[in-house]
Amino acid sequence: MQKVLIVGEVLELGRTEEVYGRGFADFGCEVKHFNWTEADPSFFARSFKDKLAWRLGWQMLARSANQKLLQTAKQFQPDLTLIIAPNLVRPKSIQALKKYGLVFIFYTDNPFDLHHTHSNAWVRSGFSLIDAAFIWSHELVDKLTENGVKNAFFHPFCSDVQYHYPKKQSNPLYDVAFIGNWDPSYKREKYLKAIADYRLAIWGTDYWVTRCTETSLHSLCKGTCSYSEIPEILGSAKMGLNILRPQNEIGHNIRTFEIPACGVVTMSERSQELLNLFIEDKEAVYFSSPEELKQKVEFVLQNETLAKSIAEAGYKKALSYTINQRIVEIFNLYTKMKKLPELQELS
Repeated sequence: MQKVLIVGEVLELGRTEEVYGRGFADFGCEVKHFNWTEADPSFFARSFKDKLAWRLGWQMLARSANQKLLQTAKQFQPDLTLIIAPNLVRPKSIQALKKYGLVFIFYTDNPFDLHHTHSNAWVRSGFSLIDAAFIWSHELVDKLTENGVKNAFFHPFCSDVQYHYPKKQSNPLYDVAFIGNWDPSYKREKYLKAIADYRLAIWGTDYWVTRCTETSLHSLCKGTCSYSEIPEILGSAKMGLNILRPQNEIGHNIRTFEIPACGVVTMSERSQELLNLFIEDKEAVYFSSPEELKQKVEFVLQNETLAKSIAEAGYKKALSYTINQRIVEIFNLYTKMKKLPELQELS
């Protein structure tokens, strides 16, 4: 495999398409990015008029962008096309891309979720056409297989050790740091309210002020942060908090790896997938209710030696889930499907 075309929403630092682009480039591949925001910026316009036009006629609006995608593929001739979140990819485009090489998809969202930003008719129609699919939940692997995907694989998120690493302060300003946006399920509000009496800090959009119904949280919001600021933010706290969005409850999310990679205690909502990735009370601390969260925060604060041990073990485990390993998995699947010699994992 020499040429890899990565199809994604936008090429920004820390986005899945950008991280995987770096990963393939480090392997010596020639990488080409195709981004929907460049193909047609109106896809992601915020005005009510644009949003309404999109909801009513998204298939028609996306056709011209798909033509640009196929023009890019024709010029680049990729050995592999990796599509990150295929919401805007026409089934006919998948068939056309397969003329050049294999087509893999990484579903960063739940393709069976009813929300229009997670799935649509094109996504579901493409199940039987793709060569392989990757997703962050074993349960969803089974569901993809049941719905016609020929090769579906569990593919966890990863640690981006180039940008996320320990930067812990000797005297942390906060007990708990939470990086994440307000969620309309209100679940995050309930969990955060339970620990608002501790030294809690929240990083996210201004929805934490304009839409959050728990007024006690408004003053705790520090605004948004950049991808490269995450180590400093997590290093300013004794533990990093992970509250899953509803669609991730049957799996895990990127925060699963960001927090331990920065060398702090992971305080995470419990899921079976997370329990399989990081051992409870050895590599991470888990909770399943606001009451349990409060109890666990108090426990960690009162047991510094154990907290240090959990942070160190979590960090070590996070280093075994890097973009290097993810790329090797993709390389080896590609070579197996092409009946070529497999590559060895990089150290």
